[in-house]
Order: sequence, then C-alpha cells, then structure tokens
Amino acid sequence: MPLPLLCVMMAAPAVQAPAPATEAQRVLDAARAKAKEVAAARAAFTKAGGNTKDFKGDCAKELAALEARLAADPQPELKQALLVSTLYHLQLAKIEPSPALLARVQKDVPPTAAAWSLEPGLLGTRLEADPKGWGAYVAEARTKHADPDLRRSLTFDYFWERLDAKDEAEWKPAFDVLQKEFPTSREAKLAGEILEGERKTGIGRPAPAFSLAALGDSATTYSVASFKGKYVLVDFWATWCPSCRAEIPALHAAWAKFKTKPFEILSLSFDRRVEHIAPYRKQAATPMPWKHAFVEGGFQSPVASAYGVKGIPKAVLIGPDGTIVANGAQLRGENLEKTLETFLGK
Repeated sequence: MPLPLLCVMMAAPAVQAPAPATEAQRVLDAARAKAKEVAAARAAFTKAGGNTKDFKGDCAKELAALEARLAADPQPELKQALLVSTLYHLQLAKIEPSPALLARVQKDVPPTAAAWSLEPGLLGTRLEADPKGWGAYVAEARTKHADPDLRRSLTFDYFWERLDAKDEAEWKPAFDVLQKEFPTSREAKLAGEILEGERKTGIGRPAPAFSLAALGDSATTYSVASFKGKYVLVDFWATWCPSCRAEIPALHAAWAKFKTKPFEILSLSFDRRVEHIAPYRKQAATPMPWKHAFVEGGFQSPVASAYGVKGIPKAVLIGPDGTIVANGAQLRGENLEKTLETFLGK
C-alpha cells in the first residue's frame, strides 16, 4: 500500500455513531413534539375564527403518563425531565399547576437543570405568577444556566420587567448583557426597540397623535384632542392576552372610583378579529364600560409604532394638556389606583 494513502488513513478520525438519547432526552423530545401538535391545532382553531384565549391543548393522555412515571420515583435526571415536561403540558393545556407540584419542582429540579431548556418561558411564567416564591430561583437560572438560549431569554424578560418598573440600576445591566453577549440575537434587537418605544412615551413628552374610530360607532373618532381637559388612560390590550385580562379588575376598580372626575379610559384592542371583543365584554365580570377602539393591524399599526408598543398590556396616562404623566408599572395592578389618586385625588 502506498505510503501517502496509509498516512491519510491513519490520520483520519474514527467515525463514531451518535450517542443514544437518554430517557430524559426522549421525555423532552416527546414534549417538543406534543407542542408542535398543539400549535397546529391552535392554528386551525384560529383560522376557523376562534379566539386563542378559548383554545386549550388536549394533553390529558400525556399528563396521565407523566404522573405514572413520576410515581415510580425515577433517577434524578429523568425525574427532572418528567417534572419540567409536566409543567409544559399543563401550560399547553392552560391548567394551573398545583402548589404541591410547584413545590416538588423547586425541590427536585435545580435552577441549572438541563431540562429547563425545554421551554425558557416556563420559568418566566412561574416568576410572573409568584415573584417572591420564584425570584431567586429564576435569577440563578438566568445567570448560571449552561444553555445560552435560556439565559438570553430570561435576561430579556428581566430587562423588560425592570424597565417597566423604571429600575435603571437593574434594567441597564441586563440590557448591556444582551448587547454584549448576544449582539445578533432577536432579543438584543427587540430590547433596543423597546427602549426606543419607552422614550416615545416618556413622562413629560407630548402624547403621540392618533385618530381611531370608536368601537361600534364609526361616526365617532377618538384622538388626543378628544380628551383635552381630562386625564385619559390609554390602554393597549387584547382578549387573547392573559396578562391583559389580569389587569381588567384593576381597570374596573379605577373606573368605579374615578369616573365622576375628569377622567376617561380608552382601551385600544389588538385583537385579531373585532368580533372577539363583544363576547368578552358581555361577561358579567368584564363589561369594561368605558371608551373602546379596535386597532386594525395591531402591532403593525401606525398607533403601535407611534407609542412604541412591542408588547401588551401597555398603558399610558395622558394629562389634560396632552402630556404623558405616567406609564409602565405605575399603571398596573394595585399601583393604578395609587397613581390616579396623585392626579385626581381620593
């Protein structure tokens, strides 16, 4: 055999078969496959005119199988995959996990467990539902997890949440991490757009102009000038948005307390279909008896661009002279009433 060929053959690396998937990996792969199935079903549901808020993934069979496997008390890595997969299937089915399950997850699944790479949004959901209970846990995952995709996603969520709270000491370092460690990522680009959007609606700035037909009354048009002499809370929302729906009780409380004062609420819907709004408002708990408009095009609309709307809910409070006087977390939950009291009194 000629020497050159021998040298080439000796230098060539051995071809190795890929390592077989572990049982934990198979559990996570099955969850990903189920998510694709649910996404296809949801797409068909919305194409037929359904509202995504009414869609729930059918995961009963998978959840029963996961519960049975967990009952067998598997080895740690598999147990972690099973627990995270259970959380994921519950989220697909829009079922709130029990306190017992959540406690078990925190006990048996470390923040740096590989299983969390299944879906970074799982940790974000838990943090939003229980900031105190999950704050330290998610912070550890955000800073120490081996998966850069998960760290990037959690850092982006943290940046946005802290920006909304006007906590510059926290949002600026998170923004810098996105730009330096993940400069070409979608999250880094979107963070920059969100920051620019916040500047468009900064306190003390003139409210961007808009002209929108009143919902159900095309002869009436709402603009910033329509509310001259009053405070108007402009609320960007949609019925399909869970976080938006979570804000509705606070909006109702604010309306009940301040509707006799120089105060209005204008809810601007980003629903995919205008027909989805009325059924939601017909429910006894959510009449939303204030002013409304439907924004054709939602996030791609001129008003979304003018107000820098990259996510909903988003609210701004415009003063009697057309100047923005409050925004962000100041207008969320229990903070809404407190903020309005500073302008409208008790």
